[in-house]
Amino acid sequence: MLEEYCLRAINSVGLDAHVGFLHEMTPSKNSLAYDLQEPFRFLVDLAVISLIESVAMESKDFIRTENYNLRLKPTGARKIVNEFSSMLNKKVSYQGKESTWSYVIFLKVRELAHYLTSRKEKLDFVKPEYEIERIDSYDIRQKILNIFYVDWKKLGFSKGTLHYMKQNAKSDKPFTLNAYVLDRVNKWEALVSSQK
Repeated sequence: MLEEYCLRAINSVGLDAHVGFLHEMTPSKNSLAYDLQEPFRFLVDLAVISLIESVAMESKDFIRTENYNLRLKPTGARKIVNEFSSMLNKKVSYQGKESTWSYVIFLKVRELAHYLTSRKEKLDFVKPEYEIERIDSYDIRQKILNIFYVDWKKLGFSKGTLHYMKQNAKSDKPFTLNAYVLDRVNKWEALVSSQK
């Protein structure tokens, strides 16, 4: 899937997909597409990790072959395609503008074309960097587990809400908190700090 996006970008700027820098060049291989996949491979990894963490993939999404290999069934393939598409459509700030990762791939290929034709002096495949913003970090989980029910009630929340949050914090599964609750967790920390 990533190769397809890279090939589309390569073709749109007029580069030859068979002429690469890192991968072996043969007429049957899209060496440049393979090269350009490398800086964006993390998008595929994040899509797979997201599916695993959300427990979206099920055993019925796979089939075991005669050689005991696992292959995706159409249901599993659809889930991966949808998640990867979602990753490509995530917003990222690049060159002072909001762009999607799929558009950034195109921009990077265009920058490569400009570099190869001496229209650009430098080439940077490090930026933009992907920033992971997770609410359920280790620190947040520890804060939730350390909150006393009495303190939580002082902040205007019920015991049931805290109990539910503590159950989520103990599990290995990802979870989210709305901004209001997250603000209260941080206020609890400030409250505890002021009492010391």
